[in-house]
Amino acid sequence: MFHMGDATGGRALRTSLPLGRDGEVWMVNAEPVVFAGGGRALLLQVAHPGVGAGVEQHSTYASDPWGRLFRTVDVMMKLSFGSPEVSARQARLLARMHRRVVGTDDLGNRYDAMDPALQLWVWATLVDTAVLLYELVHGALTPDEKDRFYQESKLVAHGCGVPEGGCPATWGEFQAYVERVVAEDLHVTDAARSVAWASLLPPLPPPLDRLSAGPMNLFTIGLLPPTVREQYGFDWDAGKERQLRRMLSVVRATQRIVPRPLRELGARIAVEQRRPLRLPWLQRRGAELTARRLAELEPSGAA
Repeated sequence: MFHMGDATGGRALRTSLPLGRDGEVWMVNAEPVVFAGGGRALLLQVAHPGVGAGVEQHSTYASDPWGRLFRTVDVMMKLSFGSPEVSARQARLLARMHRRVVGTDDLGNRYDAMDPALQLWVWATLVDTAVLLYELVHGALTPDEKDRFYQESKLVAHGCGVPEGGCPATWGEFQAYVERVVAEDLHVTDAARSVAWASLLPPLPPPLDRLSAGPMNLFTIGLLPPTVREQYGFDWDAGKERQLRRMLSVVRATQRIVPRPLRELGARIAVEQRRPLRLPWLQRRGAELTARRLAELEPSGAA
């Protein structure tokens, strides 16, 4: 299937999908706090004009925001940790979905979701965000753990369509790649602002939307690279930075008293359930709320 690498640090690395639940990728990605970074990863993804146009023009982020989230989690978790048959099926599903996603972005350039450069960036935002959130809450990974995490994460990239050899070779090279893309390739277009505007207020009925938006947006906005945050036009100051640090302290304290098997429960359910989660009422209500939210967005991208 998807092959790579040999071994480091005395334990053989996985050489094909699916990954095991005894490795660093599971250790990091099964933590609930990593899911809280989904908004950050999404905003980094759509800040690339080609990705932003693809999401805005072809995804159900507006018509079924909850369903899109449930399906995304289902595909990625089963691709990474399902049985060999399920993992291969998810890879084929992703390829079928991506083949239909073509068009022109807001800058007038053609895009194709099968473009390895776009696939690499989408995967990279997930890897970068997962490590950032994990280390902020659970402490720094050792160099060996980080290398194992990265080398096995490449298998997920290949499952998502990135060709073998298409990922930076090492964690250090990966960090340099992310910094280069942030500095040179990201451009927040109207498509990106539309996705951000829809996603920053969770598609929940009032007052749950506002109550949940505050904490989640501290993660989403506060952990973006400053240059990307500025492109989106998000306000950020010392007071919000202190709020973010206080919230991280609370999360750290909570995680210390919750047993790891309980923290992993959501990830295990996502891998083992037969179909993506469906909550019809919530999905219908979420679509209504998101449509109303997008109607408030002016064409210039400012509310």
